[in-house]
Amino acid sequence: MKKSQSYLIILTFVSGIIVAQDLHREVKRTNEKEVKVKIEASFGSVNIEKGSKDKIVNVLFKRKKKDNDPKLDLNYYLNKNVGDLTLEMHPDGAEVRSSNDGDAGVNVHLNNFDFNPDEWYVQLVEGIPLSIDAELGAGKSDFDFSGLIINDLSISTGASSSKLRFDEKNSGEIKTLRIESGVSKFVADNLNNANFQTLEFEGGVGAYILDFGGELKKEVKVDINVGLGAITLLIPKDIGVKVKYEDNWFSNLSLDDEEFIRKKKGIYESTNYITAEGKMNILIESGLGSVKVKRTR
Repeated sequence: MKKSQSYLIILTFVSGIIVAQDLHREVKRTNEKEVKVKIEASFGSVNIEKGSKDKIVNVLFKRKKKDNDPKLDLNYYLNKNVGDLTLEMHPDGAEVRSSNDGDAGVNVHLNNFDFNPDEWYVQLVEGIPLSIDAELGAGKSDFDFSGLIINDLSISTGASSSKLRFDEKNSGEIKTLRIESGVSKFVADNLNNANFQTLEFEGGVGAYILDFGGELKKEVKVDINVGLGAITLLIPKDIGVKVKYEDNWFSNLSLDDEEFIRKKKGIYESTNYITAEGKMNILIESGLGSVKVKRTR
């Protein structure tokens, strides 16, 4: 009991508001079996990638201007071998107010500051299962989850340009991979390497490219809902695909004609759907815009 209490004191030391004079923060690994990660950034450039095996998180800030004083609030707690990490990253000039209204969360007001994006670099621990919830506001983001073990993943972006990639097969399994993109450009590469059961993508206004490259040897579900914009799905030819499209007058669906057969109104199947080892069942709902499903080698 005494050992656990002293450890919590050490972890509490790294929490709190940190200004730009401190450009680096880290939490060293101890006996964690899994880590829950919550990341919030109101504005700026956020880059997330695999780190080392001996550090739960490593945060670096690249200063754009000498007088920039961005705020980092880092909190980490360990309870019964489960780590709980929270990162809140805000730019110079932001007023950050915590709310006591349940799910209302953190309110951020940006007053009279130069919109010169801060650059944050977050490296997460290798070799421990992670549950990641990332909420980003305006700016640019690069999520490279290659080499990480991820069991749960939720991403929300606002007015931004974002990229997500899995260049290696995730050794964890994500039950539901959730992606919400607002007024933005969003590109995802090698999504099948994420090893998900269900993928839910919701887009507001923008251009979206979802590349389902990577290994798939099971049947998965993909739900796509786009308001105003253009979305392109890139799917390898060896994967069986069934598409259910909620048709309306204001959107347009484009499929590779030689690859798909119309089974009935709004339902299309690839010619290899029955025989393929890996199958994708895709539901697409589009408000005003275009949807393209293309086959890749």
